Formats: sequence, C-alpha cells, structure tokens
Amino acid sequence: MNQERKKRSIRRYTKIDKLSHRRYHLNDLNTLIKVLYPYRTTINKYKRLLEQTTFTSSQKELIATTAHSLTVVNELYRDQDTFGRFYVTREDMFNAIYMLQNELHLPKQEYLLSPNLRWFYKELQCYFEGKEFTNKDIRIRIGKGKSTIYHHLTELVDRQFLEITNRKQSGFIYKIIK
Repeated sequence: MNQERKKRSIRRYTKIDKLSHRRYHLNDLNTLIKVLYPYRTTINKYKRLLEQTTFTSSQKELIATTAHSLTVVNELYRDQDTFGRFYVTREDMFNAIYMLQNELHLPKQEYLLSPNLRWFYKELQCYFEGKEFTNKDIRIRIGKGKSTIYHHLTELVDRQFLEITNRKQSGFIYKIIK
C-alpha cells in the first residue's frame, strides 16, 4: 500500500517544461470556450491579413481559434451585428499572437516584450553584452529590487533571450543569447 502511494506521488509531481505547459493551457482555453459557448460566433475581419502571413495553415488556425476565444471572453466589450455575431478586434489578434509566440516559433523579437521588460533587456545588453553576470551584478548596475530583477530574469530565460550558463552558490549565472 505504501509503495503504491509513493508511486502515485512521484507521478503527480513530475516536472513539466514551462513552454509545453503554457501551450497545454492555451489549448484548454480554446476547448473550454468551445464547450461553454458552442453557439457563439465571431466575425474576423483580419482573416484575410492572416492568410497573407508566412505562418503555416495549422498556425493560422491556432491564431484564429485563440482570437475567437479571446473575443468570446471579452464579449461585453465587443461590438456585435444584428445576428449576434461578435467582431474580433485588433487587440484580440495581437493578444493571440503574443500568447502564442512560443508555439508559433517566432524569431526573438524585442518589440513583443512588454515596455518594462524591453527596457530591462536593453540595459542588460548595454552592460553585459558578451559577459556572464549574476543577479547581484544586475542589482549593482541597474539599481532595481531583487524581486523585480528575478521576475524579469525568469521571463527573459523563458522567452530564450537569456540562458543560464552555470550555478554560483545559491544563484545562477546568466548570459545573453545572440
């Protein structure tokens, strides 16, 4: 009985890669919206622009489905026609592409970062281009708090702008990916 309980606990706490975990939740969001609102329809006037992009057909479908889900979630703030169909806005399309940037395998593009994160990344490039650095080095140079720096560093590592090269005592050593 104890061995069976241990096996279950080991399976339950298996570490999942963050990128695949995020994609899993986006697919769940689209499925939940489809199940909860099966008769909600949207009009996507950006579909023609989406067809002109270089995304594959499955990526275009994923973007359109996620934009539909975001429109349905925000239906109180969306216009609708006389048949009750909601209009997909530019904001929904941008948010869908922003949420799916890792799944779409977009090249690293700094303009997709939030303004604060973009500023932080530019500062890192200015001070530490081609060098390895730690959290403490950043605090000394930039003058931000530990939690802010930790938040920005984890986000940049997740988005593959930075890489962890080594471990130093209780912290990590980072390097900018070119």
